[in-house]
Amino acid sequence: MLRHVSSRRSVAAVATLAAAAMLSACSDPVSTSGGGSTTSDSPPDIQSVVTGAHTCALSTTGAAYCWGQNDKGQLGDGTTTRRLVPTPVAGRLQFRSLAVGTAHSCAVAASGTAYCWGSSPNGAFGDESTGTRLTPMVSAPGLAFASIVTGGDYTCALTLAGAAYCWGLGFFGQLGNGVVEMSTTPVAVAGGLTFRELAAAGQGVCGLTIAGEAYCWGHNFFGTVGDGTVLRRLTPVPVSGDLTFRSLSAGWQTVCGVTDAGASYCWGYNFGALGDGVIDHSSVPVSVGGGQSFRSVAAGTGYACGVTAANAVFCWGSNNNGELGDGTTDTRLVPVAVRWK
Repeated sequence: MLRHVSSRRSVAAVATLAAAAMLSACSDPVSTSGGGSTTSDSPPDIQSVVTGAHTCALSTTGAAYCWGQNDKGQLGDGTTTRRLVPTPVAGRLQFRSLAVGTAHSCAVAASGTAYCWGSSPNGAFGDESTGTRLTPMVSAPGLAFASIVTGGDYTCALTLAGAAYCWGLGFFGQLGNGVVEMSTTPVAVAGGLTFRELAAAGQGVCGLTIAGEAYCWGHNFFGTVGDGTVLRRLTPVPVSGDLTFRSLSAGWQTVCGVTDAGASYCWGYNFGALGDGVIDHSSVPVSVGGGQSFRSVAAGTGYACGVTAANAVFCWGSNNNGELGDGTTDTRLVPVAVRWK
């Protein structure tokens, strides 16, 4: 069942992620050495982790490490060998933004140059090519970016001025340029909006403007665009309602946002991932239940987790493999505390 704007749970949300942080104009440190297992006895200090069909992390000095599935070269270590522990991405590039898709990964170096690796039959590298690359290569040449996101065989990035570009698979409108075709080179997202942040997963993208307004585009079968419909959107449309957000996160067909006051809202696919106590999909934002105030929320595949101001972690949604960390495999329709012992 899908709830629309007129439903009992109609809760508004707007929004648009806005623009990118300025990048320093420095060169990209590059080495010809390849990847391999980490050899240091001391693990690196990690500043961020991104997940998809595989996992990658950035150290505090910008080194990239990946692990997990690698049949398409998506770990970027020069091989197609699955890695069970973090492995350095080849080339010793220093990155400031990192994203993982289904079979490819991308990152933005300190200079603003984008790099991608892995496999893409639809042009997610942005350099007019398709195929497989086992190590990072320049993507979307000629453009400088502040941040980058990836989904199912497509890539989007923000320039220093907050303009959004996308490339790769576009048959659900996920490139945001008004057409339903792939592009092997970057195309400007329509509408002239200035974003500070993008979120992407599956076949949809959302952006947050400087004012905290959310806009989404692409696949919308479960209401993931959040505009009260299930119509595919080829260009950005505002998320329904009057909410403004400080951050957004996109999972598989589910999007979640956190307001400045710490209230959390989710919309789209829902067998628990919206956290509102029911299992109806929703094409408008609905309030996450439980009464917690979150400083951040991360949407995953069928579930989501949030961190409170007191640094406590709560999760909700599908739990078949213990994703919620509450010591069970029970689906939770509202947030439950993660158990640490």
